[in-house]
Amino acid sequence: MKKMYAAFENLFGGGKVYEPTSQSQSSPVTITSFSQPNVLKKRMEEEKMTHGGTVTANLSPVRLDMDHGEVVMYFCPMKTIQVLHIQRDGDGGSIPVDAKIEGLRVPRHLKSGFYDLKNVEVTSNGAIMVKATEATTWEFVESSFPE
Repeated sequence: MKKMYAAFENLFGGGKVYEPTSQSQSSPVTITSFSQPNVLKKRMEEEKMTHGGTVTANLSPVRLDMDHGEVVMYFCPMKTIQVLHIQRDGDGGSIPVDAKIEGLRVPRHLKSGFYDLKNVEVTSNGAIMVKATEATTWEFVESSFPE
């Protein structure tokens, strides 16, 4: 990786080093009030998940779009949750309505469209949490809807 020295730092005796990282090669993903977490909740219920449960899963497909310079994820096209591993069984209670995401990033070269989100941790406790893992990947899907 190429190192660069910040020009003004040298003038004032700092010599601060700027080292590009992989973080600059990706963009954080967010959700909004229009991301339709109700669809995620419904798919979780179809898989017999309940409050307090945690699984590693694939979400298929989700939609990524750019909105005001941010990458926004939408659950509306999601047809399935593929549970790969049950980390903790739920307590039988209702799955919360609200959703949050944590640590999801996409490579800058990805374009808007439909993606299978693979190897994420999904927890339902207080809010549905979709969290990135070391194995999380985005796989482009040509079309979400049959023609």
